[in-house]
Amino acid sequence: MEKNRHQHKVVHLCRHLGVSPSGFYDWQDRGLSARALEDAALVEAIKVVHVGHKRNYGAPRVHKALKNQNLSCSKRRVNRLMKANGIQSTYHASRPGRRSGGYAEVADNVLAESPKATAPGQQWAGDMTYLKTAQGPIYMAAVLDLFNREVIGWGFSRAHDADLITGALEMSLALQENDSGCLFHSDQGSEYRSDIYQDTLRKSDLISSMSRAGTPTDNAFVESFFGTLKNELVHQMTFSSYVECAARVIDYVAFYNEDRLHSSLGYVSPKAYQRVAS
Repeated sequence: MEKNRHQHKVVHLCRHLGVSPSGFYDWQDRGLSARALEDAALVEAIKVVHVGHKRNYGAPRVHKALKNQNLSCSKRRVNRLMKANGIQSTYHASRPGRRSGGYAEVADNVLAESPKATAPGQQWAGDMTYLKTAQGPIYMAAVLDLFNREVIGWGFSRAHDADLITGALEMSLALQENDSGCLFHSDQGSEYRSDIYQDTLRKSDLISSMSRAGTPTDNAFVESFFGTLKNELVHQMTFSSYVECAARVIDYVAFYNEDRLHSSLGYVSPKAYQRVAS
């Protein structure tokens, strides 16, 4: 019943877009979940809305525009999809101080000197990686909660810049609670030392921690996630488009969080580990 309801939503979305749903059903035949198909269709609908002067629309106005077209979706879902696909208001993107060429000093590896997290929201870590599609390269940024290895935020962009990683961090902050003074660990890349990113950390009361130069093992959990993602999904197929790549990765993240058995967590999923611990 739930699957059929999602399929009906996909057909409804495609009709409003004036495109055939056959491509989405082709993906489904190859194993993509109905939820991911619906997300992909919604992303295309958001892109149709987000043109011309409407590029100034943020998630609340985009959500209202979609509702006016009788497209069923929550404001939270629209916000997540916009962040994940780098769709943002041009008004906010061009605010004074939004972009800056300044860079912070390299932070100490605070994480290495800290005890292991005992609850969610104490230690987060992030990084980004390169993904290949038939349309060209796309980059993914991810944020993990180190307590249970859950992927709590992500973003996709054709540019590996400060906006990409900041979007993934902002998604995490919007959807997950964190303690005051929560650590955020990353590498020393210029994106993570940029003013826009460091300002977001400070305003959110997060403490920056950075790996030693040339030492990816200092951020082992995020490296492990990207390695698993590539071994179990990316290296197993060819992505025909940016949309397909993002949809399949998002679908995999849901599996990774909800169902995948993690040896480091006693062979339970991140969500199950958190439920037992809480």
